[in-house]
Amino acid sequence: MSKLYLFVLYLFVSLAVVSCGSKEKPVLRIGMNVEFPPFSSIVDSAYVGVDVDLSHKIAQKLEMPYEIINMEFNTLIQALKSDKIDIIISAMSITDLRSRQVEFTQPYYLAHLVLIAGEKSPQMPVDEKDIGKYKIGVLHGSTAHEYLFRGFVDKDILPSNNLVLYAQNTEAIEALIAGEIDFVVNDSSAAKGFGQTYPVRIGLQLNTKEEYAIAMPRDGKYNEKINNALQDIIDSGELNSILATHIAE
Repeated sequence: MSKLYLFVLYLFVSLAVVSCGSKEKPVLRIGMNVEFPPFSSIVDSAYVGVDVDLSHKIAQKLEMPYEIINMEFNTLIQALKSDKIDIIISAMSITDLRSRQVEFTQPYYLAHLVLIAGEKSPQMPVDEKDIGKYKIGVLHGSTAHEYLFRGFVDKDILPSNNLVLYAQNTEAIEALIAGEIDFVVNDSSAAKGFGQTYPVRIGLQLNTKEEYAIAMPRDGKYNEKINNALQDIIDSGELNSILATHIAE
């Protein structure tokens, strides 16, 4: 075996070792609809909120760099299924329909659907069966959308043209303030958040329960680590600290 051959072989092996040693860690791609205060919003060009802080903690526990990818709420699950993102942390409620498409962690927050009124809204109804009399705005693809469509539109209680879908929560709130719709239906957590910056108020609580959880691909490669990380964040009191920072009781 020639000395030249040995030198070339040594050089090849050395470069391979250096290459493997310097391999960068994969980035955890987190899908989020960043306009749902106090869970996520943009303040001074920065992402802030419960889900933003939770994303940081999850990535920290996994010892991975991470990226929050802002997208419309209605596109999040399809993005997860098509491997455009690795997980969803976006105040996403566990539902039977979603559970057939993704795998959820344990819940990290409990909320309820409520009617949100603006200054131009009519008198707040006292029973949810009266919702059919009004024009209601909801986020497209949300649990509010599903609840009103199945429980009211499908049962001919609410005319289909009185259920107005919006791509962003802020669009629905702005339409409410302008008097284009009578009420918005959204989670109580978001209603409190919007009440901090918009002239809106919380009204009737609907007969629902919203359990927010992290959504992952079915049998995803990070699922066990994410479940363990969330459990650790809950057990250590870090989650309570995050919630206390962003949500005033």
